[in-house]
Amino acid sequence: MPGLPGSLLADFDKDGDFQANSRRVRLEALANYCRSAIKLIDSGATARPQIQLSRAPDLVKLTSQMPGLDEVINRRWREAQICQHAKAHLSAVVLMGSVLEALLLARALLAPSEAYRASHAPREKSGKNLAITEWNLNALIDVAVEIGWLKADRGKFSHALRESRNVVHPWVEVTSKANFDDSTCKTCWEVLLASVNDLLRSI
Repeated sequence: MPGLPGSLLADFDKDGDFQANSRRVRLEALANYCRSAIKLIDSGATARPQIQLSRAPDLVKLTSQMPGLDEVINRRWREAQICQHAKAHLSAVVLMGSVLEALLLARALLAPSEAYRASHAPREKSGKNLAITEWNLNALIDVAVEIGWLKADRGKFSHALRESRNVVHPWVEVTSKANFDDSTCKTCWEVLLASVNDLLRSI
């Protein structure tokens, strides 16, 4: 059963009574371990901690130009936390990066003329502006920092989250030797929270 301490299972495996010729001795040894396990279960010591999920802030002001986006963001906000709790660190980081990208895109769509005037706004070879919906996360971050939607230091950390999110590509994971853990997720989560707060304050 999940949650039983490793020491109990280790003792069970190496207990010499289970090698005895006497069936009674073997059954009594098994009964003792069962009693110990039941006591642990009844005490609640093996219960898994409840997942405490934080709600996403009210993002309607940001997502109003993209119908359905608010629902998607809220779902991914929850799933990122569930993945982190389940030690699915890569999945958690990818989800966090996707939320950041969607909200930066949503912010640019609220003020497209301002976004297009930014020096970091992507342009085609002809000099014509590339449609905002075709901007990548790198461009969205740079434009947001230039205009002031994101603080400059937040932009640097957002780029770090972007690079971590890019590990969704297997070849990036191999070449970057990425090895995400709980600390990675916690850092990315704080970057996301701070960036979202900046974007909300910019409206």
